[in-house]
Amino acid sequence: AEDQGTFRKVIYPDRGIVFDRKGRSILQNTVIYDLMVIPGKIKGTDTAAICSILNIDTTEFQKRIISAIIKNKSYRASIFEPLLSNEKMAKLNENMYNLAPGYFMQERSVRDYPFEAGGNIFGYLGEVDSNILKNPVYQGYVMGDYIGRAGLERTYEKVLMGQRGIEFWKRDNKNRLTDRLEDGNFDTAAIAGQNMYTSIDIELQALGEKLMENKLGSIVAVDPKTGGILAMVSSPTYKPKLLTGAERKKHFAELLLSPARPLFNRSVSATYSPGSTFKT
Repeated sequence: AEDQGTFRKVIYPDRGIVFDRKGRSILQNTVIYDLMVIPGKIKGTDTAAICSILNIDTTEFQKRIISAIIKNKSYRASIFEPLLSNEKMAKLNENMYNLAPGYFMQERSVRDYPFEAGGNIFGYLGEVDSNILKNPVYQGYVMGDYIGRAGLERTYEKVLMGQRGIEFWKRDNKNRLTDRLEDGNFDTAAIAGQNMYTSIDIELQALGEKLMENKLGSIVAVDPKTGGILAMVSSPTYKPKLLTGAERKKHFAELLLSPARPLFNRSVSATYSPGSTFKT
């Protein structure tokens, strides 16, 4: 009865905001939702409605449920459909009274990019896998969490990630959330990640990427007074917005399979013959 009447909600913190040398926000946050499932509680829910809303068949449905059980057991919440589009979210909201308590929507802070530049510098976020969970460096992460997988997001993960919070809610007989349990006395507040200030000039970065369109190579601009990196261009590159939101998986597969290797950071990973300035 207690389990039916209460709901434990994980609150994911905002990741730290990244600024360029002029104080402009170049990597910030927006909110999106994941559809979560607790496999042990989906008996009696409308499977056909879920399949119709998400545009999947029953085979794919079973595959996802089995995967959730293997990853997180039948009594723990797992991601069923990540990064919902606005259309899917609206349809799910209309049908949630038929789907709870086996399904619920989890609010998540995801990255937003005011400038369409710097993809290779920022990197991207990805869901943690079993290999990451085995690494003692990432103690405290669970399946369904997102983690920096490249660039600044990966290098400064511990700085940017913040700390998750927990909220406990009451549920009515239609499984709708009503009030905080005990006025929130059992809740734990989420703590946002730390902000970062970089030496990057985002306008110079965007100019460099424009100059390198349809070319292979890199440009690195360094401030000789401080050694700070003003721009680090790798070409071809990608728009950072492609690796966030509902179409993330599709875009990631396209970038990964592209023969031009846009995910490969030529500024730090490629090798080039030394030029005349080096010889001097």
